[in-house]
Amino acid sequence: MKIHIKKHIQSLLQKVDRQDKALSHQKRKIKWISILGTLFILYILSFMQPNSSIEHRLIKTPREIPGVDSLSNDSSQLSNSLFTLPVDSFEQLLNKKIHETSK
Repeated sequence: MKIHIKKHIQSLLQKVDRQDKALSHQKRKIKWISILGTLFILYILSFMQPNSSIEHRLIKTPREIPGVDSLSNDSSQLSNSLFTLPVDSFEQLLNKKIHETSK
């Protein structure tokens, strides 16, 4: 399948190249100037798009579920970020003790 597509693209490019070489020097020059000019104008116009304002919303952490267990409720106060990874209970207790001793 890939070989068939590759051969088709090569034959298409050869055909276009033959047609381009068949043109007179003046017409060939005008053709390439118009193609490159159009691409340059499109490039310049791409920077002239109106600026869109980006609205930032504050991401709120979900409320803790009451009554799950006392260990998770106590240790959940250590990580208020939504993006923190869950850790096992031993690590949560260790972090809690470290934070309590550093105060």
